[in-house]
Amino acid sequence: MSRLTKRVWANNKSPLLTEYTKIQVYRACVQSTLLYGSESLALRARQERKLNANHVCCLRHILELTWQDKVTNNSVLGRARITSIYTMLKQRRMRWLGQVMRMGRIHKDLPKYGELMQGKRPIGIKLRYKDECKRDLKAMDVDLATWETLAADRSAWRQYVQKGLFEFEESLAKQSEAMRQRRKANSQEDIPESDFV
Repeated sequence: MSRLTKRVWANNKSPLLTEYTKIQVYRACVQSTLLYGSESLALRARQERKLNANHVCCLRHILELTWQDKVTNNSVLGRARITSIYTMLKQRRMRWLGQVMRMGRIHKDLPKYGELMQGKRPIGIKLRYKDECKRDLKAMDVDLATWETLAADRSAWRQYVQKGLFEFEESLAKQSEAMRQRRKANSQEDIPESDFV
């Protein structure tokens, strides 16, 4: 990201380097490096938050927005016409999951296979990749018992995943906006009435 600052991000003299072009360069060079190998990684929530914060920070730098502009993250993503890292990670995992299923290879990390026949896992065991995939399938309203038949048809799987990702991104935006409104309401309640007079 920093190596491209002088030539791309801060270069406002070239008429060819529009906002759209800068975003495409970001997606090709920075984002692909940032998400390399994420199809098969089980990331914790804290790691996903850090990736998303880096993603939005880079977009703010490209769009020349500072914290003083008071622009929300949802507005930044909307202006850049790009989704959050959470959605990108889900998309990559679902694409890989469908690909492995269509290859016909039974992989122990797939949601249905490699389960214990009896007993339970002890508490405190780290997050597994298959748990991450199950969570993604549930978030997109895919039935865990029949997802294989849906994944067998590539075009149907792609359409179903795209629809689920769109709904997930919308719900994520609504949740963040609701949290923002709650924070705003709480901060106004903390201010004494004598300050308003």
